[in-house]
Amino acid sequence: MLGVMRRGVSSLVLVFGSLFLAVCVTPGSALRAEEKKETRLSFVFPDSLVLHYRASSQMDQNYRGTDVRMNQSWEVDMSLVKKMEAGSKVQLKFGKTTSSLMQGTQLVDWQPPIKLQGASISPTVTPKGEIVSVEPGGSIAGMHKAEQLKEIVQPWFITLPDTTVAVGGTWKKDIVQGEKAGAEPDVKGTIVYTLKKIEKRGNLEVAVIEGKAKLKINRETPAGTLVADADESVKATLAVAGGYVVDFKETLDVRGNTIAKDPLTDKEKKSVTAMTNYWECKLVQ
Repeated sequence: MLGVMRRGVSSLVLVFGSLFLAVCVTPGSALRAEEKKETRLSFVFPDSLVLHYRASSQMDQNYRGTDVRMNQSWEVDMSLVKKMEAGSKVQLKFGKTTSSLMQGTQLVDWQPPIKLQGASISPTVTPKGEIVSVEPGGSIAGMHKAEQLKEIVQPWFITLPDTTVAVGGTWKKDIVQGEKAGAEPDVKGTIVYTLKKIEKRGNLEVAVIEGKAKLKINRETPAGTLVADADESVKATLAVAGGYVVDFKETLDVRGNTIAKDPLTDKEKKSVTAMTNYWECKLVQ
């Protein structure tokens, strides 16, 4: 029985992990701010620069009355591959990774299905911070769909405004993931960003951006169809000169139901489902 529960929890954790990567949106970049506090935010990755990050996530979920906590961490290097007409092609290389899973108070023997340690992924990103294409550096164990590549690297980029923006200015992006003919997409909603301030941190001039989103989720999972509402909050700090992430934090709260057919009665059954995911990364060198 415990083995069945563990496999069920692992499936749901994988789905929620993918969901989190799919909807979360992280910082892009900015050109130097003027004295009038107007700036044009743009992703233009600097030449000959390698950025070293530590990233981590914690996911707390309750499904059918069972509490689960999953922790993961990654060491990630980002560097420029080449400048292209479409934007900057960069490489994210995943180094040491760690993971753990607690079911109630019990540590479960579990490993993430997608093995990122040693893998590399190269997205091409426009000056607006939009990913237009993604290429793997080779095969990645456990990955079955091409769209998973974008979901993994998406947390390093944010959609930026078309025009200059002043401190206190806002811009928004419509979010649509997993469009389906004749049905609701997997995820839809709108995120609104605000440029909070431009300040100095040591020798770096940085832009501080905050974002808030309301999302609707209608997504197939191994446990059934997840129908839920989600609130997302983002706080990002970007280096103004160079356009790279200095630090980033995000919280995603999901509340709803998982709907599945009971195998014994063939009737639909709703299970209350709740999940909170905390994700962050920090430039360490």
